[in-house]
Amino acid sequence: MSEKSFYTRIHNLGRITVILALICFMAVPFGLSIVYDQPLNIASCVENGAPIFLTFAISGICENLSFMPIIGSGALYMACVTGNVSNMKIPAAVNAMEVAGYAPGTEKADVISIIAVAASTFVTTAIVFLGMLFLAPLFEPIYNTPFLQPAFANMVPALMGALVVPNVVKAPKQAIVPIILPIVVIFIVGRTFFSSYQSYIMMVVIIFSALYSYALHKKGII
Repeated sequence: MSEKSFYTRIHNLGRITVILALICFMAVPFGLSIVYDQPLNIASCVENGAPIFLTFAISGICENLSFMPIIGSGALYMACVTGNVSNMKIPAAVNAMEVAGYAPGTEKADVISIIAVAASTFVTTAIVFLGMLFLAPLFEPIYNTPFLQPAFANMVPALMGALVVPNVVKAPKQAIVPIILPIVVIFIVGRTFFSSYQSYIMMVVIIFSALYSYALHKKGII
């Protein structure tokens, strides 16, 4: 098989797979809406989905452009569909290429990356499934302990803190506006107004943060 034919088939299969995955993802809420006769609130979906899209769209595009030369297009298609790209799939693919002795960007390296990402996906899925099947019943009494309930009720803020702190440490100058601006807005408009319109406020904060980072870059500060 020629190199051109190999990559053509990879892109064709990858695009078909991504389209089918998107259809399946979108079919879940629509299917539940039909089965349980609960109409979808499109306005609410757009209101809550727009900030998420704005948050991850740019980073997703940049990550795909940076990851593709490293692990190849085939592995990237598979990694994007199965998830956990930077934490699991990229290290698995890079390590597999190093062990096999192939340089990134070659056809053989792309094949090794595809196999590594597929193996990583199967292993991760198996571990999660076995943990859910056997460990969940053992930990259920711990989850229901009244003493620990406040901790589980604040799981999302704790996760957000764990995600934010590494980025703040890595780029403290760029983190000033994204952190300070929402706090200032809360004091100005109040928590009730902020909670009701947090999606719109987030979009404004994202725009100001992007402009602020661009200004720092133009001045040579970052």
